[in-house]
Amino acid sequence: MPTRLWLDGLRRKVAASGDFVTVLSRGDPDSGAVILVGRTREGTQSAYVRTNLGEGRIEWRVVIEDDPPPGEKIEDFLKKQKSYDPDLWIVELDIADPARFIADLKALS
Repeated sequence: MPTRLWLDGLRRKVAASGDFVTVLSRGDPDSGAVILVGRTREGTQSAYVRTNLGEGRIEWRVVIEDDPPPGEKIEDFLKKQKSYDPDLWIVELDIADPARFIADLKALS
């Protein structure tokens, strides 16, 4: 599935739950990788990447966490990843429970 279509589904799912999604960096519309940044109401941030487990199975895993107030850890990580992969999408989710929401993303993949 092209990345842009997957992200359209993500936007609809987030909006349906009454939360917010912001595209921080646009990547390749067809095959760009995605990093999700989950932000809780308390200010904690976590960055998630999608891992392909084979046989059509995927998993989103936490690669970095940052406690409130948000520091530079996440920003530094995102800058580094973007320098390695200019086709990368960076998407921020401002939702109540990012870990639970992201765990439920298997249905979109």
